Amino acid sequence: MGATIWDGILLGAVYALVATGFTLTSVPTGIFNFAQGAIVVGGSFLAYQWFAVMRWPFVVGLLLSAVVGAIGGVLCELLAVRPLFWGRGTFPSATIVTLVGMSTAYTGLFGIKWGYQPLSVPFPGSAKALTVAGLAISSAQIVLVAVAVVAPTVCHFWFVKTRRGQACLAAAEDRRAATLRGINVDLMSLSAFAIAGVFGAVAGAVTGPTTYAIPTLGATLALGGFVALALGGQSSFLGGLVSAILVGLASSFATRYLGGNWGDIGVLALLIITLAVRPRGLGGAAEVRSV
Repeated sequence: MGATIWDGILLGAVYALVATGFTLTSVPTGIFNFAQGAIVVGGSFLAYQWFAVMRWPFVVGLLLSAVVGAIGGVLCELLAVRPLFWGRGTFPSATIVTLVGMSTAYTGLFGIKWGYQPLSVPFPGSAKALTVAGLAISSAQIVLVAVAVVAPTVCHFWFVKTRRGQACLAAAEDRRAATLRGINVDLMSLSAFAIAGVFGAVAGAVTGPTTYAIPTLGATLALGGFVALALGGQSSFLGGLVSAILVGLASSFATRYLGGNWGDIGVLALLIITLAVRPRGLGGAAEVRSV
């Protein structure tokens, strides 16, 4: 039981980081970057390249990953989002297709460069495991869970408490009104994708020691992160965090007691039940009903 719960928490922590990346783009722009899972996987491959192959210092490798992640996020905005916006005034739903296409392109590039076999991503910290209630918990796992909790919490308070964060919320609510108020929504959109790219690449270095670096893992991470976001409520960092842990636990228990093919079914069941009770998710605001 304890091992199943811990495995679920670890899986939920990975999904929470992906969901946080989703929210970083959706809050200012209203768009979900479906290439975010691939960017996280790319961060794992970069960490493998810097630390296992080239053996560079951790700080140097992390900074380079952040730069590459920013470029990856900017390319998503420039190639898959902005061309669809020109002359329309609102972002069309076709961004779903183009961003999934960017994810597929990134996955193909990873496969060409590093192959499709799982690669072990080194962790720069201590290799000694901590035993808790009979479970061997590694330092990499502790860092993964800690970052998954701290990152969305910090993002939540930044968007709610700071002036720039509130400007992002205003831009997502009404782009034209935000433009009239002097907010450069195009620059904000580009910045949001760049920041989410940086976050995804750094998160990949954190998740890699647990998930390994696998090109095809991006789609799975994107799906789990999106389900967590749907459960937690759109634009809710804290709701995404709580829901990601629930998604991880649901998948872990379904896999443990029903079989390996039941993990995704357990997640789907959790999604249906939650949205049936709270259509806007756990962290979504109640809908105002006019009579």
